[in-house]
Amino acid sequence: MESSQKLIVNQTDRSLVIKCIAALFFTAFLFLIFRSYHITFASGYDLSNRQDFVMWGKELKNILLAGVFVFAIGSYLAKRKRIIFVNYSKKYKVEYFIGPFHWGSWTHYEELKMIGIFKNSKEIYEVNIWFSNSRHIKFDNFQLHNKALVEAQYLAETLKLPIWDASDPKNPNFIK
Repeated sequence: MESSQKLIVNQTDRSLVIKCIAALFFTAFLFLIFRSYHITFASGYDLSNRQDFVMWGKELKNILLAGVFVFAIGSYLAKRKRIIFVNYSKKYKVEYFIGPFHWGSWTHYEELKMIGIFKNSKEIYEVNIWFSNSRHIKFDNFQLHNKALVEAQYLAETLKLPIWDASDPKNPNFIK
C-alpha cells in the first residue's frame, strides 16, 4: 500500500520450491538457446547440402519448440499478480509480473464492495474482490481454507472491506 489514494495489493510470494523449479526451467531455456547457437554455427552441418540442411532444420525446430515449452512453464511458475487501485480516478489495474517485467491494463470501477471466499467445483478456494455492480476480480486460488482466509484478511485490511465467506454454500457469512 503506497498512499490513501493509491492502494496496491500483491499476491502472496511463491514458495522456495516453486521458485527453484522455475529457475531450473529458465536455466534449461538458456541451455537450449546455447544449443541452438551451437547447432547453427559450431556444428559440422554443411548447410549447402540438402540432406544436412534438412537434418539441421529438424534439430533446430525441436530445440526451439522445447525452448518455447520450457520458457512457458518457467514463466507460469514465476508469474505473480498485483492489483493497483487508484481511488480518485476509480481505476484499477490487474498487473502480472515476473521480476522486473510487468504487464496489465487499466479498467474503471464504481465502488469496491467486499472480499469473497468461494469453493469451486474442483475443491479449490478462490479469493475474489467484488465491486458494487456484481463484477469481480479473481485474486488467487488456494488448496486450504485457512490460507484463503489469511489472504482474504490481508486484502480486507488493506482495502478496508468486509469478507464474505461462502466456502460453505449452505452457510455463508460475513467475517468482521
